[in-house]
Amino acid sequence: MAATGATPASKTGESPYRWLILILSVLSFVLTFLCRFSWPPLIPVIVPVIHMNMSQAGAYMSAFYIGYVITQIPAGILADRFGVRAVLGVNLIIVGIGQYLMGNISSFQGGFWLRVIIGLGAGAMMACCVRAVMEWFAPRDRGMAFGILLAGPTLGLLAANYSVPALNAAFEWRTTYHIIGIAVVIVGILVYALIKASETKQAQSLFGGVSAFFTNRDLVLLGFGGFCLIWMEIGFAAFANTFIRKQLNFSLKEAGLVLVAYSIGGVLASPVSGWVSDLIGHRKQIVMVAYAFALVFTIAFGYQTSLQMLLVIGFIYGFVSYFANPHLSLMIAEIAGKDRSATATGISNVMFQVAAILSPFALGVSIDMTHAFKTIWYILALGPLVGIIVVGIVRPPTAAQSRA
Repeated sequence: MAATGATPASKTGESPYRWLILILSVLSFVLTFLCRFSWPPLIPVIVPVIHMNMSQAGAYMSAFYIGYVITQIPAGILADRFGVRAVLGVNLIIVGIGQYLMGNISSFQGGFWLRVIIGLGAGAMMACCVRAVMEWFAPRDRGMAFGILLAGPTLGLLAANYSVPALNAAFEWRTTYHIIGIAVVIVGILVYALIKASETKQAQSLFGGVSAFFTNRDLVLLGFGGFCLIWMEIGFAAFANTFIRKQLNFSLKEAGLVLVAYSIGGVLASPVSGWVSDLIGHRKQIVMVAYAFALVFTIAFGYQTSLQMLLVIGFIYGFVSYFANPHLSLMIAEIAGKDRSATATGISNVMFQVAAILSPFALGVSIDMTHAFKTIWYILALGPLVGIIVVGIVRPPTAAQSRA
């Protein structure tokens, strides 16, 4: 269902409007990831106030992903059938309201359910943004476009680790949540007002994309490959800050700097990775090499004790961790085809985010049982290790699929 005045599908690949679509998509990602990762920097601040333990702190991250997983597939189906604008705008507003109300919590239970609601709204981001980029960018530019788009999550993590401690120091944690929530609502309104669709045809069947996904071996394998990557990425993001503060006795500011270095590495990785894939192709091989490096640097990070080496290894770790992200998402969208790309993205992201539910809780339990952090790096490294095997079985998109 195209918006009035939309650019014809044959010309969207050259339309300047595509850059506004990309900017709004990236901004949506940045802010929802800022909401997602506003919790880890505040764990040491809020846990004593709400009288929580570390398993419950990890459960707050898991709570977000419970909601996030629930809306992935419905959002993808609706975006393929009816377009991106309303689905993306309304869900951003839901995220913003939930984030604002987090500033009013007084118990574990209240915050848990708000984190679920925030996750429900954020669950629409990936499918909608992938669909928008598939519509508006020609195949020759999609690697770069996906690279820029998927820098958004890491920019959100960077923003969380840089701005949340600063806002907390200036205003305290309740006002920090209020400020971020208001910003997200404003962007949701802008998205609803400004995003339009190309005249790419919308899916005619609500559930055709679902059956097409599960009958395609390569899409299922890529979904599990993404699970392996997210197991490592989200587990690290959930507890790296606390590891640096509690195990290594650095300050909140110093821990934030390490996560900023990690995030900068990730931000740079996505567009560089996209540019490399547009230049040389071989996306599957790029993913496997990135997984191998991520495995090594996961374990290496856990052995660092000085701030200087945490910053250096953290930057490299962020770069190699996020190098694979654009290629997984783009291979899934191209194999599924443009008119089913949102549904395929939604389903695969459910598979990805099951890891986001399990990983923080599993790491929290490990820490509570051992009262130490040394085992969590090996638990995290299992993700890329298994991912190399799974992605190795995948058949890359054909030339016809890439041109779709």
